[in-house]
Amino acid sequence: MNLTAEIFAIGSELCFGRIYDTNSFWMANQLTKLGVHVQRITCLTDNVESITSALNDSVSRKPTFIFLSGGLGPTDDDLTIEALSRVTSFPTRVDSDGLRWMAEKENVPLERLDKRLNKMAVSLVGAEVLRNPVGWAPATHLKFKETEVYALPGPPTELREFFNQYIIGTIANRTGRKSCSARFVATMYEEELSPLIRQVTGKDQDVYIKALVSEYKPNIGLPLEILAFGNSDGECQQKMEKTMQELTELVSSQGKILKQVNPSYDDR
Repeated sequence: MNLTAEIFAIGSELCFGRIYDTNSFWMANQLTKLGVHVQRITCLTDNVESITSALNDSVSRKPTFIFLSGGLGPTDDDLTIEALSRVTSFPTRVDSDGLRWMAEKENVPLERLDKRLNKMAVSLVGAEVLRNPVGWAPATHLKFKETEVYALPGPPTELREFFNQYIIGTIANRTGRKSCSARFVATMYEEELSPLIRQVTGKDQDVYIKALVSEYKPNIGLPLEILAFGNSDGECQQKMEKTMQELTELVSSQGKILKQVNPSYDDR
C-alpha cells in the first residue's frame, strides 16, 4: 500500500485513562477501509514539548498523512496549533473569517464575541481552515514537506463529521483503493493456526490475517481478523472469498473448524 498515515490523540485525560480514545480507533478503521496503511497510533498529554517531539519524529518518517485529534479548544492546555507551528515554522494567525463566522453563529456582533473563542480561531499561515459542521473549533489542514496534516477537534461527533465531510472523499479519490474485513473463529491454538495463516498470506500481499490471541476462549476458539485490499469493492470481496476458502480448507485438513462470526465487522 502506497499511502500511509499516523494518528495522534492529544489530551492528558486520555493518557490518564479517564477517557477512552475512541477517535483513533474510529479513524484507523475508516482509513483502513480506504486502503491507507495506518502505521502508528500515539496518545500524548497536553504538553507542547511532547507533542512537538512526537510530530518531528513522525514527519521524519514521511507518512502520507498525519491526523491529530484534540487540543484545539479555548483553554491554555489546548496546544496543538502551537506545536504544529514549532514543527513547521509556519507562523500562527487569527482566522478573521472564522471569527466572523463564530459571531454569526452566536448571533452577536464581532466585538461582543466571547474572547475565549479567539484562541479557537487561531490557525497557521498557509494552512486551510475547515469550518466545523456541528461545533465551534475549526480544523486545520496543511501540507508540510511530504506529509498532509489534519488537526481535528477532539469531540468524537465533531471529528467524525469533519472526516465524513472533508476527508473521506478526498482520500478515496487519491487511493482508488478499498478494503473489506471479516472476523472468524478457529477451533485451534495460535501455534497450530500460525503456519496456516502464513501459507495463505504469503500468496497475496493485499491480504492481512491476525489471530486475536487475547480473545481466545477454550469453549469457542481463537478469533482472527481478515482484511482484504483491492481496487474495488468487488475485487476486495473476491480476495476475501478466496482467502476464506483457502484457510477453511487448511483448517479442515487438520480436523478443525473455521467459521465466520460476524460478517459485518466494518461498522465498529
